[in-house]
Amino acid sequence: MRASTRERRTAIWWKGRGVVRITVMTAILSLSTSSCQAAEKGEEVVAVDVLNVSFDHISNSPVVILQDKDKTRAIPIWVGPFEAQAIAMEMQGVPSPRPLTHDLLKTILQDVGVQFEKAVVNELKESTYYSRIYLTSAGKHIEVDSRPSDAIALALRFHKPIFVVKSLLQGEAGFDLREARGKSIAEKVRGITVQDLTEKLAAHFGLAGKEGVLVSDVTGEGNASGLKRGDVILAVGDEKVHGAANFKETVAKQEGRGVTLRVIREGKEIEVSLAPAK
Repeated sequence: MRASTRERRTAIWWKGRGVVRITVMTAILSLSTSSCQAAEKGEEVVAVDVLNVSFDHISNSPVVILQDKDKTRAIPIWVGPFEAQAIAMEMQGVPSPRPLTHDLLKTILQDVGVQFEKAVVNELKESTYYSRIYLTSAGKHIEVDSRPSDAIALALRFHKPIFVVKSLLQGEAGFDLREARGKSIAEKVRGITVQDLTEKLAAHFGLAGKEGVLVSDVTGEGNASGLKRGDVILAVGDEKVHGAANFKETVAKQEGRGVTLRVIREGKEIEVSLAPAK
């Protein structure tokens, strides 16, 4: 969910390079005094990876998807644009011309001898996720409160593991990736709207597998007049269709040319000509 705007801000001021090390270490150790008293409640955690960083047009906000190692369960965490950029750049291996905030913090931690151990998304309160960062300094274990976005950005930079409390991943906040992948995805090309075939749709049309796409709408543009709603497109020319996105890509390759579609209609296989885009 959207990261909390009520974040704790710790101002660290120093003069001269010699004070940096002492000031940062003092700040970190002072945080550990209170945060270590709030140790985890013994809840089971699950290791996760960052599946992707995308944009949620409904909330008008970036969202980070964390998935478990089995790639069966996932959890969405809405983040700010700058944090999303920091996470995406690190995932893509894109260096920043100047150090971003998380790059700077990584350098400071390394220079003062603090090891980053892991990040844990451990709580959900009023639609806001909370997380903790685990550090080690001079043999002392340190636990720091953090926004999940910052914890994820740092964990990626240190190449350290990210965990989510199992009850969050398995609860209402999480979702089943297998079911999500089974949902229909729609695409429109040359006046045709097609959607992926789910197992239920394939069974409804008596198809053995989920190959092909379902025609859900045909506009009156003329070039798609040979198709009807309910048709299942199996192939474009000699190329089999593996989903809505694949169909759109295959047809796009034939720009300026007509194509022949292999279609299932009312249980019979027929051919339909698709005219070039106007």
